[in-house]
Amino acid sequence: MISADSGKLESETNKMTGPFNTTQDFNLKKMGSRMLRAARFDGETFRELRDDPSATAQSVLVVAIIGLCYGAGFGFFLAGTSLLDVLTITMIGLFSALVIAFVWSGTTFLIVTRLFRRTIGYWGLSRPFFFSWAPGLLFILMSSQITILFEIIRAVGAAWIGIASVFAVKHAAGLSTQQSMLTFIICVLLLVPIVSILPFS
Repeated sequence: MISADSGKLESETNKMTGPFNTTQDFNLKKMGSRMLRAARFDGETFRELRDDPSATAQSVLVVAIIGLCYGAGFGFFLAGTSLLDVLTITMIGLFSALVIAFVWSGTTFLIVTRLFRRTIGYWGLSRPFFFSWAPGLLFILMSSQITILFEIIRAVGAAWIGIASVFAVKHAAGLSTQQSMLTFIICVLLLVPIVSILPFS
């Protein structure tokens, strides 16, 4: 079983300094490479992100980008050429993505540390989890005015993110596939009522 001792060290450090005390890495080429590997469910990438505090800002940026892609795709589908409406919907998509990401990752963290008794810091778990949203880049393609294509892209993107998040939690926290799946299912059952009140859910 994979050890999460590094997460314990990070947790202790974060209590004193906060998650952004470490100099952040804004290398976009590196971030893009990590997004691609995360979308391929690469376990080494998820463990690398767990152990790299300099990737915290990158991980939040990934969620923001996916939120913008979803909002823009949804906005163009609904509003067409009305740029003001598209911009408004895109900003709502960004806000919704950040809310969902932090609530979902926080719930996952509680399950992992309380139910499965893993020792890992919040950001050690959240960085891989946030990068698992990388397949959401597909959401920008929802801008097509073809309803069936819109629904297919949204379903494929959501399912891909769901599967990637299971692998992210598995490799970051050292869980079995079954435990990670159970964590995902519990989160779905707990958070669907919350997510359903947000726009575009």
